[in-house]
Amino acid sequence: MWRGAFVAVLLGLVGGCVGVDQTGPCSARGVCAPWGVGEDEEESEGVEGEDPDDPGEGDGDGGDDADPGIPGADGLPCAVRDALAANCGMCHGASPSFGAPMPLTSYDDVVVPAPTDPTRRVYEMMMERMTAEAGMMPPDGNISEEDSAVILDWIAEGAPQDTDAMCGESEPDEPNPNVGPENLPCDAEYVMTAHADGNDEPFVVPTQGADNLYRCFVYASPFAAGEQATAWAPIIDDERVVHHWILYRASSGNYTHGSAVPCDVSLQLTADFVAGWAPGGENVILPDDVGLDLGQPGDFYVLQVHYNNTAHHPDAWDKSGVAFCSTPTARPKTAGILTLGTTGINIPPGAVAHEELGTCGFLSTIFWPPMHILSTSPHMHQLGRGFRTVLERTDGSSEVVTDIPVFDFESQGMYPNDPEIVVNPGDTLRSTCIYDNPGSASVGFGEGTSDEMCFNFVLAYPIDALANRNCGILF
Repeated sequence: MWRGAFVAVLLGLVGGCVGVDQTGPCSARGVCAPWGVGEDEEESEGVEGEDPDDPGEGDGDGGDDADPGIPGADGLPCAVRDALAANCGMCHGASPSFGAPMPLTSYDDVVVPAPTDPTRRVYEMMMERMTAEAGMMPPDGNISEEDSAVILDWIAEGAPQDTDAMCGESEPDEPNPNVGPENLPCDAEYVMTAHADGNDEPFVVPTQGADNLYRCFVYASPFAAGEQATAWAPIIDDERVVHHWILYRASSGNYTHGSAVPCDVSLQLTADFVAGWAPGGENVILPDDVGLDLGQPGDFYVLQVHYNNTAHHPDAWDKSGVAFCSTPTARPKTAGILTLGTTGINIPPGAVAHEELGTCGFLSTIFWPPMHILSTSPHMHQLGRGFRTVLERTDGSSEVVTDIPVFDFESQGMYPNDPEIVVNPGDTLRSTCIYDNPGSASVGFGEGTSDEMCFNFVLAYPIDALANRNCGILF
């Protein structure tokens, strides 16, 4: 069966409730990094020299009597505590994960100075990030109106402490225990992970300058001709700093096996998207009759890892990556990447909610067999604000394939379609990219992050039935 590769955000990044920069690290609601508080965990310290009348001086109500692993009220109103747990607990538990620089489990946590702006308190940054048009947290606006109102209304009232709160036990969702190579239906023979340049030692994530660090790790293809992947699983090593990863396959380019290098933004154009992971992502097990195209023996695989060491951990050594199950005998149906979107981009200066449309239409799909969509991976650059792909059927009905109402360049991942969506001959796929351009010059298509793109990388089968795996793209 197909199991979702990712919980859509990110890409994956629920730091929505934090004062970090626009590389907030989480992408799903309360499914990772449980509170995990130990009995001997220290409380967050106040700021030396604070005004005793300042709200930061409250000493909370949770304390050492709380059940280990269960957050007490700790001075937070119960509704606020529960909303934070459900929407921010993935990254901002007692032991922060995926680049989050601080916990959000107690009143003390939200009244200390924000790591990215010590002149402001965390709760002030929470309001700014939750209402931002760009870099919104939680990513994709992935929070209910009710929970959002609970947090924002409380902040608007001055973030008052509730020393009498008796919240009881309210745990966030536990992480999926069935994620990782040990839960694959094989003993994974092929593993690609982050590493030091030229050897297999862990990659050392810098203490400074790694708030938004992309690093690429190169592997010569280990796969034989005709070999297909049948399942894969994320390997997440130092979860404190790993934001997300994407695995590409390149059939050309200047690559050296074993190298660890800065990432080239042209990967999105010159290489094929193979797999990816963002917080909340799961193992992928393809249907029994479907295998993933792994290219040719001379290809290279490039593992792009996004690190976020906002907390400046001095001991961040990482070997995150991916493990594959494979079969030497091709399965009846081959899955691979179909690219939708457009290169005909022209975003006027000062534009707000400007739309660019890519159409994969009747004249293309009429020659296809029924095409099964397993997942989608939208891609834009810094001006991207929203993305959607809609399937318009020949009978006049329609179905949403991808809908990312709040797109974040730093939070890109793979979004599962479970159950899979079937595109029938003659159907139309329309992809819409939405941009804001605050600059004084028009922006067009290009490889640089100051240029723009409008792509949707669609994992589908049978991909080998297509003569052209780009549909609607104007190359």
